[in-house]
Amino acid sequence: MQDKKQGQPEFRGGHVTALSVQKASPDRLNLFVDDQFLMGLRREVVLQHRVKKGQEVTVELLQAMWRDEMLYKAKDLAVNYLSYRHRSQKEMHDYLSGKELFDAELVRQTLEWLVEYKYLDDDQFARQWVESRMRSRPRGKMMLRWELKQKGVSSDQIAEAIEEICDDDLEVEGALRLLQKKRGRNTAEISFEERRKLAQYLARRGFTTTVIKEALKRFISLANLDND
Repeated sequence: MQDKKQGQPEFRGGHVTALSVQKASPDRLNLFVDDQFLMGLRREVVLQHRVKKGQEVTVELLQAMWRDEMLYKAKDLAVNYLSYRHRSQKEMHDYLSGKELFDAELVRQTLEWLVEYKYLDDDQFARQWVESRMRSRPRGKMMLRWELKQKGVSSDQIAEAIEEICDDDLEVEGALRLLQKKRGRNTAEISFEERRKLAQYLARRGFTTTVIKEALKRFISLANLDND
């Protein structure tokens, strides 16, 4: 027996006395049992369970209909959550689990559906995360690994995405872009203290010492060219 969730009706057996169309949502029906409103349902749920006016319904049948209704709702919320950006499976799990309407089994069923229909794909998510980061907000490989790990992506998937997209040259180029954005086009000579601060700035974004040294070398070289 599933725990009762917030908003779940008090189910009671009886006879279906009405199935009326909701004025604001023609694709939804109001279910009345023994002349009392019980719950609103999608047409698909009513048709799936072959419920008709005059039919006797049990508590078990009504509970099954409610769960199917909640599964549709979970799928709708999940797809809407994905409309803003791609999500990892862990992000989606945490999002749906935070909704008081959905128990663990409904969350599991929704995740299975999302994976089956390719709404969720952690391999693709990892690649898109790395691509997006390196295009607009460059990060070192260490930071990329940490970020994706927080998203619940497996170590193998992270390694594959980084190896496929973020080679050493791209990482250095990303660090160089950050330096140029941080300091602008000011070509005045860079002091040792400023160089140290710029190195710390890159380190906080996950770049290794090797990448930082190379990026600073190129940055200083470009500055010298501008001064010639």
